[in-house]
Amino acid sequence: MALKSDLILSPLQEEMNHDDAELLERKIREFSCKKDTDVESFIKEKSMIYERSGLSRTYLYFAYNQNRFDIVAYFSVAITATSFEGISKSRKAKVLGGKPGRETKDHFGGLLVAQLGRNDSFSSLDISGTEMIADAEKIIEKGRYYLGGKIVYLDCRESLIHFYQDNGYSLLKNEVYPSGYYKMFKTLPRI
Repeated sequence: MALKSDLILSPLQEEMNHDDAELLERKIREFSCKKDTDVESFIKEKSMIYERSGLSRTYLYFAYNQNRFDIVAYFSVAITATSFEGISKSRKAKVLGGKPGRETKDHFGGLLVAQLGRNDSFSSLDISGTEMIADAEKIIEKGRYYLGGKIVYLDCRESLIHFYQDNGYSLLKNEVYPSGYYKMFKTLPRI
């Protein structure tokens, strides 16, 4: 998938199957995101493990310049079940739709934008967070076509709530989950 100028979006799974796995691993080790060490830790320590085990799918943005490539950014998507414990029946009905019985559930499945991060060596002029979310949602839409689903979740720090709200997400509840993050959601349109 071609993007801005020389950026290419590629599934990590495909990249892992190429002949030069050592180069890919080196480029992953070079990825730096000091704003969010969880983002940096995930790509370096978990992305390939999760890819092999099928827990998530990671997509890498590459920049190619004169026989050299760098990982500019990445996002991961997955299937999840989210806790609705402590959420009112009316809020559950709003999030899940008015189907009878849904308001009694304590967990509900959906799709997850699991990670979203940009390498410190690049800026939002290279790829913005909004562009990454849009690309993640395009991947999710492809999966929804075959599997169904209507809710996309994500976890975020308090400092990013407004950014995600600007991209169509809402807080599931106005308090931090035990994970230390706020849970946000977006209801996708019917296919």
